[in-house]
Amino acid sequence: MVGSKKLDQDVYEQNVKFWDRAWSPVKQPYKEMPDLPYIKAVPDKLRAESARTVLDLGCGSGWLSIFLAREGFQVTGVDIAQHAIELAREWASQENLPATFSATDITNLDFAPGSFDACVANSIFEHLTWDLALETMAEVKKILRPNALFFGCFDLVGIGKGEYYKLDDGTQVYTDKGRSGMMLRYFPDDELRKLMSDWKIESMETIDTGSRIVWART
Repeated sequence: MVGSKKLDQDVYEQNVKFWDRAWSPVKQPYKEMPDLPYIKAVPDKLRAESARTVLDLGCGSGWLSIFLAREGFQVTGVDIAQHAIELAREWASQENLPATFSATDITNLDFAPGSFDACVANSIFEHLTWDLALETMAEVKKILRPNALFFGCFDLVGIGKGEYYKLDDGTQVYTDKGRSGMMLRYFPDDELRKLMSDWKIESMETIDTGSRIVWART
């Protein structure tokens, strides 16, 4: 590990390239759903609030989008990796599900205000710096309708071995061969509350893995 520095364009572009590399070897959608017990409550909560349109932030190859589309929601998944989006589209097409996908930088969302009834973000913000996380939350709030729901899982990350340097805000930028360019950041509880300070936090629960499950409203 070396010293700290600020996020610059080159560092961010290396992060984008990491995700392109990570997804490029994947030849077909991986359709096994992860064993995440907390996810099962998401569609029930959304239905109870009469949510219909859902934004899946950082959707990857689409497993959460597919899960929610199977439950009857109209889902839009966004991810910065073009190939991941292609895999998600293929999966949704195979099942004829109401899900659409866009290769989009989640820090620069291009949707009209009030486009969605809810947003889900499962283990996504850990790959953003503090400033980018703040900007993304502000963008998400703009494109949700009033009193819309936000679901987020914020993981306990960055505590294992690895070769990386730190940005000034504590974000780790990995340099080892397998993860070169990947950004990873832990958000302590007090920072999560600051991140969500413009939202109405309904609940924030720490589960056995150390991840925090957050439900909030615009």
